[in-house]
Amino acid sequence: MRKYTSPLKWTLAALTSILFLTACGDDDKNPSYSDYEENFSSGGNGNAGGSSSSGTIPGIDETLPQEPVIEDTTEVADVKKLPKCTAANEGESFMVAAENTLYFCVAGEWNKDAAEIVGVTCLDGALILGAPEEETVADTSTFGMDSTGAMVYRREGVTVAGIAEKGPFRYGTSIKLVELDSAQRLADSPRKHKACITSSDGSYTMDSVTLVSPYVRVEASGYFKNELTGGLSSEQITLRTVTDLTERDSVNVNILTHIDAVVASKLVEQGGFNSPIRMFKENSFKKVLYAFGVKIDGFNSDLFAQSQGGFGFGGASATAQTIHKIADDVNLFDDDEFGAALTAISVMLQRHGSGKEMLLFADSIAQKIAGSGNWDDWTSRAHLADWLMGLDINGDFEKIRKNINSWGQGEAPDFEKYLRKFWTNEFQFPTCDKSNAGVVTHIGYSQSNYFGCNYQDTTKTRVRFTCDAELGRWRAATDIEKDTVGLGADTSKYDGAIRPGVINADKNYVYDASKKQWRAATSDDIMEFSDVADVYKSLGADESVVFILRHAERTNETGASGHLTDNGKAQAKSVGVKFSSAGKIYFAYSGYTRTLETCQGIASGAGQSASPDVLDGLDGEWYVKSGEPSIEDVSRWAYTGSPAGSFYDLEDRTKELVSNYVLANRSKLQKVNFYISHDRMVLPLAVYASQKKVDLRFFDTMGTRNWINFLAGAAVIFDSAGKVRYVPVRGLDSGTMKL
Repeated sequence: MRKYTSPLKWTLAALTSILFLTACGDDDKNPSYSDYEENFSSGGNGNAGGSSSSGTIPGIDETLPQEPVIEDTTEVADVKKLPKCTAANEGESFMVAAENTLYFCVAGEWNKDAAEIVGVTCLDGALILGAPEEETVADTSTFGMDSTGAMVYRREGVTVAGIAEKGPFRYGTSIKLVELDSAQRLADSPRKHKACITSSDGSYTMDSVTLVSPYVRVEASGYFKNELTGGLSSEQITLRTVTDLTERDSVNVNILTHIDAVVASKLVEQGGFNSPIRMFKENSFKKVLYAFGVKIDGFNSDLFAQSQGGFGFGGASATAQTIHKIADDVNLFDDDEFGAALTAISVMLQRHGSGKEMLLFADSIAQKIAGSGNWDDWTSRAHLADWLMGLDINGDFEKIRKNINSWGQGEAPDFEKYLRKFWTNEFQFPTCDKSNAGVVTHIGYSQSNYFGCNYQDTTKTRVRFTCDAELGRWRAATDIEKDTVGLGADTSKYDGAIRPGVINADKNYVYDASKKQWRAATSDDIMEFSDVADVYKSLGADESVVFILRHAERTNETGASGHLTDNGKAQAKSVGVKFSSAGKIYFAYSGYTRTLETCQGIASGAGQSASPDVLDGLDGEWYVKSGEPSIEDVSRWAYTGSPAGSFYDLEDRTKELVSNYVLANRSKLQKVNFYISHDRMVLPLAVYASQKKVDLRFFDTMGTRNWINFLAGAAVIFDSAGKVRYVPVRGLDSGTMKL
């Protein structure tokens, strides 16, 4: 059983940001702060462990983009799987996964050395045998020289290598290296170098490159392996980086470098183009990670400390070792925080698709970071958080991990934690730890598509979230967790208490006093009232029934001479109509005018006349031993046996009623019989007839507060041998009413 955890022990800032993010209409139309004790409340069920079940969560329509899974038909597991090489497929290539090697169909045979011998050209994402055409390089008489004309940089025979990834770019991707002119504000120079990716892991190599500028832009254009679908991208994209090769030859290209290129270039521009690019690359990378809420101790912790915990991760670690890194160093399959961050951000940027829309999204974020130092488009961030939250609780993170691992290039790093940090921090959930384990909440952030004014607001979604101590993170709350919020273990004073769900009002929950926890109600806990006509139709050939019912609707006169209202008379007649073919009906009543009029109305509806007998046992105080107990006491005693001193024993007194006034009266009874009494007698009888399964717990101020309805009660069914059974029944649409 989870103990109620009051959020009052959390920081005021956390409460303010979560509870009072926005005004939610008039106070008299929305539950107050105290309605469920806190906006964050502890669920009443003790079984909080485990993640939500797979499949789409009702109320959350965020799922993986419905892009087709595009299989790469030019990749085979091993050489034995290669198709026959004929004139029809001359020059075509296949990747043999077992060797990570391209084979070309040349003169009727598959050849893995053809690319080195003949050369290859990449065009529109495909490889073609044959060396590419040489590009004429313009005169560089001033390019690469300082203002005095002195040569400041030149490197010959350089091998530039790296990995191009979104997921890994496919073989056939073109790599272009453009030297940038430092004397012309890093404008493109005429010097360009090209290569093709011929591997399955996105790696590329440019051999024997002569560089006269250390500043370059490297671009990768082609198809990539899509982590969201597991197949190829549906269209080609171009990712880039801007970097400094003064002290390095390795350059990776990925979605981080693509954003970083804009930010780094802006920092260079602000520096007046007089400082080397390498002086800005680490700082620009820190800004990019910070914008996505990625804090890596020892690298960009200072940014979070400066923003007073900006994304809820707190300040920098005092003991963290200083780390130096630029975006060009990061690889999807690096088993570290940077690899995890790259994978997470790569997933995030596919919020709107994997092609042009993704690049527009990435470029818009890059411009924001370059301009203000952060991605401050709060609406866009909130909608990304909505999407990531939906993927998370619908189990799509696991699908993404399986897709990445299926590429055979290593295990995906722990990217999920950064996706979860993003959406929970955007919604301003506190860190999930032991201090708030079991807490249940809703999205109170007004920018979200799933915003709720308060915990009970289900206008946009019924999904709620709980801090799972076992998993150490927020997850979708189960029905019992979110529906028993605020009920607690100490608010119910009796075993078997029933409550409607806080969120799902159509579900009911039962309190188990022995375990001090709530559980979902079943048909064994709750019984509905059966219609009197259905009970009559189900009688056996040897069975008869006595319907002991409360009278129809009365006037405000409660004495013995009080009458039915016109509506009450119509109610009684409508019940009688159901028995128009039942034959002769026997009637009995309590001696009160309204019970007599009820008998007459039923008889009229059935097409008969009534001369009912008065039976003393139908008095409304049949179960009362002494005093004048309240109606709350009547209801409480029927379920709990308390206060015992004011009432007889429920079972003994009911059996006495049946023995003395039903079985002893069989000489007068017909197949169908009506005994009309009063609520204080009929309510306990209906509770007994249902074995306490009908909900007439008027005494329970936190429950439904149901009272017995007019023309509802219990059917006493008996056969010729005197065997008796009971059914709670209703003559109208419902067996319960609200007083």
